[in-house]
Amino acid sequence: MANKWMSRLTKDFGIVAANMTKNDRPIIPTPSPSLNWALTTGGWKPGKVVTLFGPESSGKSMMAMMGIIELQKQDPEAIAVWFDAEFSFSPEFFQKLGGDLERLVVRRSNDPVKIFDYMTGEMLELLQDGAPIRAIAIDSIRGIRYPKDMKKVSTDMIMGGSGANYLPSAFKGIIPIIAEYQIAAFFVQQVQMQLDTMKALRNPYVIPDGNALKHASDFMLEITKVETKAGVIECGDTIAGGTAQLGHKIRVKVRKNRLGVPARVAQFSFHYEQGVVGIGEEIFELGKVLGVITHPLNPETGKENVQMWTVGKYPAVRGEANMKMAVAKSQKLQDEIMAACQSFKETDKPIIDADGMVVDSVALEVEDVSVDL
Repeated sequence: MANKWMSRLTKDFGIVAANMTKNDRPIIPTPSPSLNWALTTGGWKPGKVVTLFGPESSGKSMMAMMGIIELQKQDPEAIAVWFDAEFSFSPEFFQKLGGDLERLVVRRSNDPVKIFDYMTGEMLELLQDGAPIRAIAIDSIRGIRYPKDMKKVSTDMIMGGSGANYLPSAFKGIIPIIAEYQIAAFFVQQVQMQLDTMKALRNPYVIPDGNALKHASDFMLEITKVETKAGVIECGDTIAGGTAQLGHKIRVKVRKNRLGVPARVAQFSFHYEQGVVGIGEEIFELGKVLGVITHPLNPETGKENVQMWTVGKYPAVRGEANMKMAVAKSQKLQDEIMAACQSFKETDKPIIDADGMVVDSVALEVEDVSVDL
């Protein structure tokens, strides 16, 4: 009887929910293990919109590039379209990161008609004809020249309005296309600094056209540069007596996640010539934060031995630096730590109230997620 009604309910454009994921394109993993963990999906999910926002030179465009590059590695036929609204795309940098320029189309325009109308018009026709367009990127939303940004004013331009007026209807046109054809979509957005000091404590940035982006996005990621001495990748002396910066650490805060747990944070090292580096150290830091890598308990006193470190059923190692080195040198150990991290639940961490007090705490049982040697 149920099959009869389900058949009638899905005879036009309906679909049984159990069948929705059967033909999904595979997840696109990122080069960063902690970012894969923070997304909870293991990487970028085709058919979903990712908004990357943050201050200048933090790594937003680079992360969009990395998403397209990983897709190109995964799918040798995939074509990506990069809408360069800031006229800043660097083919040399894209190629240096491992990208295939032969399968990337760059459309340099900040005219919204040539971006959004192109997607709902000519690009949609190409998709219907079978074009393997698997990813798009708009860099950046703020770089688009909306009608109110133009000095020459006409009735049509006034009606077009600013980004806040233009984007909601524009997004409604392209979101169904992205979903239906399972296109990985990356929207890059610049931000403004929050001037209200109290609000800045919670969120230091104001996102232009934030409401429109928020409603359209499945993921919203805040991308910032780690502004500390440890956040700089550097090597060699310079004439001035300093060092040459070769990269920086990037912190990613998941502000919105429709597919999993929000509010997770990832951090990784990005080398300007080599891409994401220091994978072993990154996995060590993630495992330490989640309680997968811990101090062993002294069986006599029941207290932690803070000089020793251990993971699962492996023998304890003296010193944090030695433990970090052991993780960095062992792919097997890295895989086991990441497997343990994937089973982590937010309820395994202490719950902190507004006054910084622990409300409740459920200890992570490392032995339940470790892998036998």
